[in-house]
Amino acid sequence: MDATDRLMPGPEGKTPRFYEVDRGNKTESYISAVSGNPVVPEHIMLKEKRPDPEEPAPQKPWERPPVVARPKNPDQIGLSEEELEEFRNDPCWKFIRTVLFILFWLIWLALFAAAILLVCLSPACIVREKPNWWQTAVAYHVWIPSFQDSDGDGVGDVEGLIDRLDQLRKSGVQTVWPSPFLISDDEKTAVRSFSQMDPKLGVNQKADELIEKIHEKEMKIVISIPIATTSLEHEWFLNSASASKTPNANYSQFYTWVSKAADSNFFAEHKNLFYLHEKGNSKSAVLNWQNSNLREHMFNALSNWIDRGIDGFELLGIEYLARTPNGTEPEWNAIYDVIRDIRFHVDTYSNESTIAKGKKIALFSTREEAKEKDKKRMAKAGLDTVINYELGEVEKDTKICHKNEGSVATCVHEILSDVLLFHSLNEQVWPHWRFGSPDLARLASRVGSRPHAQLLMMLQMVLPGTNNIYYGEEIGMRNLANDSRVPPQRGAMQWDDSLNGGFTSAISPPVPSNIDVANINWKRQYSEPQSTLKIFAKLAKLRQREDALKTGATLIGRLVDGAFTVTRFNNFENRTTGNIYVAALNFAEHPVKLPLTDLPNNEKLQKTTIVTATSNCEAFYARQTVDFGGKEVELEPNQGVVFRYSA
Repeated sequence: MDATDRLMPGPEGKTPRFYEVDRGNKTESYISAVSGNPVVPEHIMLKEKRPDPEEPAPQKPWERPPVVARPKNPDQIGLSEEELEEFRNDPCWKFIRTVLFILFWLIWLALFAAAILLVCLSPACIVREKPNWWQTAVAYHVWIPSFQDSDGDGVGDVEGLIDRLDQLRKSGVQTVWPSPFLISDDEKTAVRSFSQMDPKLGVNQKADELIEKIHEKEMKIVISIPIATTSLEHEWFLNSASASKTPNANYSQFYTWVSKAADSNFFAEHKNLFYLHEKGNSKSAVLNWQNSNLREHMFNALSNWIDRGIDGFELLGIEYLARTPNGTEPEWNAIYDVIRDIRFHVDTYSNESTIAKGKKIALFSTREEAKEKDKKRMAKAGLDTVINYELGEVEKDTKICHKNEGSVATCVHEILSDVLLFHSLNEQVWPHWRFGSPDLARLASRVGSRPHAQLLMMLQMVLPGTNNIYYGEEIGMRNLANDSRVPPQRGAMQWDDSLNGGFTSAISPPVPSNIDVANINWKRQYSEPQSTLKIFAKLAKLRQREDALKTGATLIGRLVDGAFTVTRFNNFENRTTGNIYVAALNFAEHPVKLPLTDLPNNEKLQKTTIVTATSNCEAFYARQTVDFGGKEVELEPNQGVVFRYSA
């Protein structure tokens, strides 16, 4: 009977199982007979369980199980596990394994130590430092009385400046420099108070509102401080002139007093004594910075403005910080010492002030006719920048730009080449450019051509370092007529083509507008695709984010028939990286082909993008892709273009 015959059918849906016998009192022989499983007698079972003498002893728990020999695979390479087993306890192989193990760790430790030494002894990687805010700033120099009138009296004020901050921000301005600011007799150096804004511009609280509003728009503000002079109406001068009175005794040495004066250009009489003043300006008395009491008062004045939120100071009149005994010449060694003391105080106070909280306060100044060694010494003394005055002297048909040259191209190229070379050799002297100011004729009037003024605006905005832009230069304003009631370079800002150019609602304002206001105004140029304002705004914004324009190297090309190039590129660890920017400028009255063979990585010129172009340029426009693979650019008369390509 097979196994299937012994299966009993289970209930439907259940698996059949073997039949089981109820053992009860039944004998083993009966169970065996019924189930078909023979019962082995007990004496036979005991006999079968006797150990075989040849059978190996049972395996102990701590012993390795024996390797069972398996047939060798013909495809196997090398020894099998069974074949290697015999070498496990071989003394020779145990020694070799121990030596190799020790050798491995010795080599690993040696390599680890070598890696540490390599890191420690290798030169440190060059870290790109983020420039200070003032190093890449576009500072907009506002003459407040001519900028925006808010109350209809025909004179600009601080409230008007606040109202125009949005336009300045849109055009890429990062720093506002309002002038005049402090109350004074001459809107410059004869200051009456170091803590009060000129009330003609608004109440003193408006100064704090202006600072707050500028910071809200993420811009900076700098002001001019006459660091060495005051008005005769200043409290200090009045007290010094009456120092014989006991309450005023501490003010006796605030100014330089002499009983006799040899030079009337520098000394003026007051109450039978003579006081030192600016050359030819008796209203501006010179402070005595050698007096410790005076220094303390001046430091307190600077601290006051730091706490009120000012981000930087132009130090006006530094040549009067120390004078020779007769008062006629500056004593520059002593002046540098005073500048160091001012620098130390400003930095120390800013770091310790709970309001300033360690912010960097910029100090800058200018020195007319300063030589290269003078600029270096001024920077070493503690000034962050020294304004380059040279390009402010560019004027057509003058001794600087001879009339036979036909344009300002030659003198601009020559001056710029010299100044750029100086800064490249003296990196501690940060470049600071000024093409216009409240005391200079407007750029478009000086060079005799609005297209040339536009080219110079383009040039200034690609130069390295800090840039000052005098209000109105970003739209190409000209001087007023010579019979105007204000200096010709201080005409009303031309905002739109409405009455008085949007400057004031007054019928006959003291500050007049130029006759070309209908065509030359901010609103019109902002709406045009290519204009002086668009050039300014485009490049000002690029300077905030492009490393090449912020801190990159500068290369000025050779002058070719009244045209030249200025190239900015980022040279990091001796290789050119990122975008390369090129300004190509043609001041000539005829077309010029400018070679581009001297540009870095010029093999990449096949794919070039136009950044901006002058308003008279028809061949090029913003965002245009151009192939300069021929390594030259042709410009029509009085045209300029800025383009970029990748390194």
